[in-house]
Amino acid sequence: MRKNYLWYQFFRYGIIRPALNLFYSDITVTGRHYVPEDKPVMFIGNHQNAFLDALHVVNNTRHFVHFLTRAEAFGNPLLDRFFHSLNMLPVYRARDGFGAIKRNEQIFEECYQRLNQNDALLVFAEANHEMIRRIRPLSKGFTRIVFGAEERYNWNLDLQIVPVGISYGDHRKSRTPVRIAFGEAVAAKEYRQSYKKDKREAAHQLKMNISARLKKLTLHIPNKKHYPLYQLMLDELEPNRNDLLEPELVNYRARSISEQLNGEQIDASKFLLEQAGEHDMDIQEVVHSLTMSGKDIVLSPFYVFSLVNNALPYQLVRWLVNSYLEDEVFEASVKFLVGLLLPFYYLIIALILFLAGVSTPWVIGYVGASLVTVPFFVKAKDMLLDTLFYKKKRKSLLESPKFAEKLEKFKNLRARLFGQPED
Repeated sequence: MRKNYLWYQFFRYGIIRPALNLFYSDITVTGRHYVPEDKPVMFIGNHQNAFLDALHVVNNTRHFVHFLTRAEAFGNPLLDRFFHSLNMLPVYRARDGFGAIKRNEQIFEECYQRLNQNDALLVFAEANHEMIRRIRPLSKGFTRIVFGAEERYNWNLDLQIVPVGISYGDHRKSRTPVRIAFGEAVAAKEYRQSYKKDKREAAHQLKMNISARLKKLTLHIPNKKHYPLYQLMLDELEPNRNDLLEPELVNYRARSISEQLNGEQIDASKFLLEQAGEHDMDIQEVVHSLTMSGKDIVLSPFYVFSLVNNALPYQLVRWLVNSYLEDEVFEASVKFLVGLLLPFYYLIIALILFLAGVSTPWVIGYVGASLVTVPFFVKAKDMLLDTLFYKKKRKSLLESPKFAEKLEKFKNLRARLFGQPED
């Protein structure tokens, strides 16, 4: 047994899995049967949401997964030990210096050994993360590991490359849906002959193959230059966030938009997104205002309790995001990390209540109520913000004839292309 096996499994199933299930409203996994359980596997995933992408893959496979991480995350001895205990391996890039890049040889050798044990390796081959719904060009690094491992073991490894499409209902928010789609595995040995003839061409063919498969597993907006139009039509105006997680549906819609593209629409989409941003709102918040249902009225005491009880952690998240985050891709990850600490926060409050003389049953009840109502916080917070701030901002935008006219045209175009959404 590997020395970190028990700790790794406890962290994966005892901490990360329940935390992800609380953080997201719904997690859908498809294609798990494509992952061979008795062979070494390299997972190639799209990368849109910092380390949450890795957690989704690791949490939904039985393999003992190792994953490559940017070397800049390492450097603190205590954190390095923690990272290594979770099978994180540093990978060096050109910006880290020539000497650092040479250290990749040692890391790749470790990858070969782990794959030879029928473990799995997770690689985000886009080589960076970006919060846009498209597959970016894949780097050649993963092909080097694939072919290097097979060569090391005389092409008897039978390494399987499994593409993984990760789709988010909303990248930055909690209590939204997410979908993890495993694609059909590609056997590395299929490229043995082409690799012997031309290594570079074999690497290119493998990259293109995996990229094409990834584009079918998640939404791939084909034209980055015209991204604002796709963002507005497919994302911001979508009332049902689950529809964003259906690759066939959203890619069909993306193709439909491509056939309608014109310069006026592109300029108008940029205008609307910029105007909403200047008012510190998303188009979603402009179009889809929150309303309280009968169920919400019944649950309102739980909303109020959750809102008050989690106000301090929420302020901590806002402070971290506004003061330290230069890359918005990490926003959901910061929220998730703070969420992992919530049970300790509740226990501290419970201890304070106990020391203040509150009876034990009430203290226990407080802890239980905190854990049960924490999922209500997001909706409670959104309804409060909508009441206090968004209504006024929304009214200001919609009373602008230029904004309202352009927005209405896009809503009509969307209804014509995709059908009228159900409220």
